[in-house]
Amino acid sequence: MTKNFTLTLLILFTVLIPLFAQESLQQRLERHVNVLASDSLEGRGLGTEGRLRTIQYIENEMQKMGLQPFQEDSYFHDFYFKVGLVNLQGRNVVGIIPGKDPVLKNEYILIGAHFDHLGYDWYQDGSKKIYPGGDDNASGVAGLLETARLILQAEVQPKRSLVFIAFDAEESGLIGAEYFVNAEKTFPNEAIKAMFSLDMIGMLSTVKELELKGWNTLADADELLALAQGRQAIPVKRGFEIERHTDTWPFGSRGIPAVHVHTGLKSPYHKPEDKADLLDYDGMAKITKFLAGLTMEMANAETLEPARNFNATVAVYGKPLKFGAQFGIGSSRNINETSSYREFGLGAIEAGLYSRWRISRTFELAVSTLYDLNGSLVEGERFRRHSITVPALIRANSFYAEDGLFRLFSGVGPYFRQHVRQRLSEGAQEVLGPLVEFPDQEWGISFQLGFQVSKITVTTEWRSAVTQPFKLPGDTEIYNRNFRVGIAYEF
Repeated sequence: MTKNFTLTLLILFTVLIPLFAQESLQQRLERHVNVLASDSLEGRGLGTEGRLRTIQYIENEMQKMGLQPFQEDSYFHDFYFKVGLVNLQGRNVVGIIPGKDPVLKNEYILIGAHFDHLGYDWYQDGSKKIYPGGDDNASGVAGLLETARLILQAEVQPKRSLVFIAFDAEESGLIGAEYFVNAEKTFPNEAIKAMFSLDMIGMLSTVKELELKGWNTLADADELLALAQGRQAIPVKRGFEIERHTDTWPFGSRGIPAVHVHTGLKSPYHKPEDKADLLDYDGMAKITKFLAGLTMEMANAETLEPARNFNATVAVYGKPLKFGAQFGIGSSRNINETSSYREFGLGAIEAGLYSRWRISRTFELAVSTLYDLNGSLVEGERFRRHSITVPALIRANSFYAEDGLFRLFSGVGPYFRQHVRQRLSEGAQEVLGPLVEFPDQEWGISFQLGFQVSKITVTTEWRSAVTQPFKLPGDTEIYNRNFRVGIAYEF
């Protein structure tokens, strides 16, 4: 009896102790971050032993959980690049869950997170100043691994194939992602239906919502999100624009819907203080469950396509129609081009809204609606006008950066002014006489030069009227001339 009881206890301990010892999702996430952000991995910088140990750690985790190798029996996608005068080898770590549907398995969803960081510097006393990158991006790699694990453990497996990629050399310019996009693979880029980049997901309790930047580049985005919220509810902020500063960009710039999964720059970004103990692991667990559910909804949807208004051109240059606010200062004066009549100008100011419609990569139509304070001196006295000015210009780009972030342009087109109020001083009225008429409208031509950096546009603009603001006694024709320096911000 005693022997049987003892044997029963041994069996129970053998079975139950591993169950009690199993890590929760939150604990596994914390373990990954503690390893990846440890000082022993030296900030996971290029050329460090710590980076090599990071690669080995990620490979071992993928192998243990049951992800299939990327190609043949290898989880590695190797590439070569140059930083300065140094030739380096990069290595992405890639695992796959093959789709179960005989047709849809040939479509792919990519879930990525970069594992590299800034490495270390030296303090004056000779010790290392390590940049551990707890949130950037040990948090993303931990989320990547555990999203894969949750999907592998699910009862229903994905119809589409899922590719989990830990990218190298993101901090050096998105190099690992760029090489993966350009690499010869067992599937073409056209088969990639969507891509996620988990980059800094450790601050949910601080920012209160998860950002899915680029989510609206997918068709049926709202329906898919609602289904995922039914699995794991989480506050979400979403948008259309592709993030250029993480691994989404090489995919999005080729017309592949690419979503940046992010909880903001609330951690000590790119500083030695970005350590594992600062992260919100409960929030990371919620994000990981949400992403696993979202990925499964996408993987098993009947169709998964880009939004109708999204393609590579839109990703690089933005939506065809954009709006913004505009402000300008300059001068305004009245002159006669053929006679000696010239009055000193007055300062001018304008503010309002503008829109621009991209016709092609080279040409666009820009239309503004501005409240415009202008005028000049008349016989030494002030002549002020309060106007609504509407310039409409055809702009031509003389230079456009390939990433769409900078351009130079020139423009020409008509403008129209509706004068709301015109005021001539009493002294000028006495000189000009009581019968002088002031038309309440003005037409003219605008010439513009400018440049744009991201969402900010700076312009210089010359406006030359073809209708007269008033007539002097006799046959002297007077025309208004304006100059503005403007700045605009796109919403």
